[in-house]
Order: sequence, then structure tokens, then C-alpha cells
Amino acid sequence: MKFLIFGAGVLGSLYAARLHEAGIETALVARGQRYKDIKEPGIVLENFYTGERTTTHVRVLEEMPRDEYFDVCVVLIQKTQLDSALPALAANPHIPTFLFLNNTAEGPGVMIDALGRDRVMMGHVNAGGERIGPVVHYMVADKMPLGELDGSISQRLQQIAGTFKAAGFEVELNKNIDSWKRYHVALAVPFAYAMYKVDCCNYRLSRNRETVRKSIRGIREAFQVLRTLGYPIEPPKFRLIFAIPDFILVPLFQWVMRMKIADIGMARHLRNARDEMDQLSKEFFALVDKSGMETPTLNELRRAAEPSVLIPAAE
Repeated sequence: MKFLIFGAGVLGSLYAARLHEAGIETALVARGQRYKDIKEPGIVLENFYTGERTTTHVRVLEEMPRDEYFDVCVVLIQKTQLDSALPALAANPHIPTFLFLNNTAEGPGVMIDALGRDRVMMGHVNAGGERIGPVVHYMVADKMPLGELDGSISQRLQQIAGTFKAAGFEVELNKNIDSWKRYHVALAVPFAYAMYKVDCCNYRLSRNRETVRKSIRGIREAFQVLRTLGYPIEPPKFRLIFAIPDFILVPLFQWVMRMKIADIGMARHLRNARDEMDQLSKEFFALVDKSGMETPTLNELRRAAEPSVLIPAAE
């Protein structure tokens, strides 16, 4: 298969390098200083755990190609960049599949409007990290969920999954990827509020039992919003948030916050993606309004993280 990666941040750089190293024909769209950083020197990756550093020379493009065929365009940009990127993506009619890995609580509507339903797939990254200068410090975590919008396990879905597996990424095929993406935001938003309250320091959060407890209750409220709107819980393991009591979950969350994964995969991302989290917060509260539910803990967390936000007292 022939892959185009649109977006040369931490994740776009990581996936492009690994696909290329696996022998997959890959091109990467990069802009501005990032284009200069990797055009000649190559993509420099450093494993967060081992410190191993690699340099990979991938074909780099300064703009979205209009006339070249690719089997798949993997879109790896922040949600705040999506609206401005869609016209550039739509300008190439020769790409049959666009795989969107960005966060969203709104669903695939704007992507479908720009490209057509048959050309849109969704998934989620299974890695995280931070770019310091030209060097990408990264970690790879869980399996990477991928799915067709209609829930089918199509041939192209299996081919794309197989390609990522060949590049060393574990993949999980999901039959309700829209719900999966929304529940990820429902998990991330309350947790982000808690992190912003402690200046995005996972170690400080690990010592703040009450804020951790409120973040868990905020997550439960957010999950209930989606259930009320008819979205089944995805992945199913998220049902445990309702089944496990606070006296177990709170110390478990505190323990996770003391791990390295909380630093590289959560805290650093939140420090570098405040605008995106603000956007996702607005998207999710639009769903709260649609559900008609009261979310007192979620509102309290939001006020603490975003003091300028005014939420009517009636909520």
C-alpha cells in the first residue's frame, strides 16, 4: 500500500518513520519549520523509555498533493486544525480513503461533508509524546482502534490494519468507532480539567485525592451523557468506571498518575494542546446540552480549569 501522512507533529512523524522503516511507500506532509527540520536531516525519534534514538529519511512534501494517488491518507492533526485542512484534503480526488485519527466529540459529519462517506474512516492513535526542537520523544501504548463508519470489517480496513501491524503497531478493529471516539473525549475532558487545575503536573495530581475523586465522578457524568444520547460504551472495559467504587478507583488513578506514562502520554500532551482541549470541551458541552442532563461535578471541574467560563447556576 501507498501511504500519505498529513501532519508532521509527534504522531505523524512517528507513524511516517515506522511505516517507511517497514518498507511501506510513505510520504509526509510537513509545513514551515517542521518541513525544514526533517527535509534533509530526517525524522529523529527518541524512545522515551530506552533513550534509543533513530533517524529516518522519509519523502517530505510541503503541501497536500493534488494529483498523486495514495491508497490511504492518514490525517494526524489537532481538532482545531481540521476545518482549515479539509479543503486541502478534498482537493485530491485520487485518494480513496482518508483515515482520521484526530480527537472529536462531534463525530465524522464535517469529514463526510468534505470528502464523502465512502472515503472516510476513523481511528485513534496508540502513542504519545513531545517534540523538543527537531527531536520527537515518543512512547507506544495500547492497541490502535480502527473502524469503518458503518461498523463493517471491510477488506480495506483489514489491509490498513495489516500495514500498521507490519510497522510494529498493535491494532484492534472496532465496529462502533464513532462511539469509541466520543467516549475517549468523555474520559479526556474531565481528566484534563483536573490536570489543568494542578498546572498539568501528574505528580501533583497523584497527591490530590479529592481532585482525582472529582475527575472520576466527572467521567461518570460524561459517560452518562453519551449513554443518554444513545451511544453504547466503547471500549466495553469503560463500563468498569460505573462498576468499581471510588475507594478502589481513586487510589488506582493516583497510582497511574505516578507512572512515566502519565508524564509523556498525558501531562506533556495537555501542556502542548490547551487550544485543542478547549475546543473538545466546547464540543462535549454541546452534547451535555443536547442530553438535558445535569452534570454538577463536570461543571465544577470546568469552572476550576476555565475560570472565565460561566455556567448557569440552574445546571
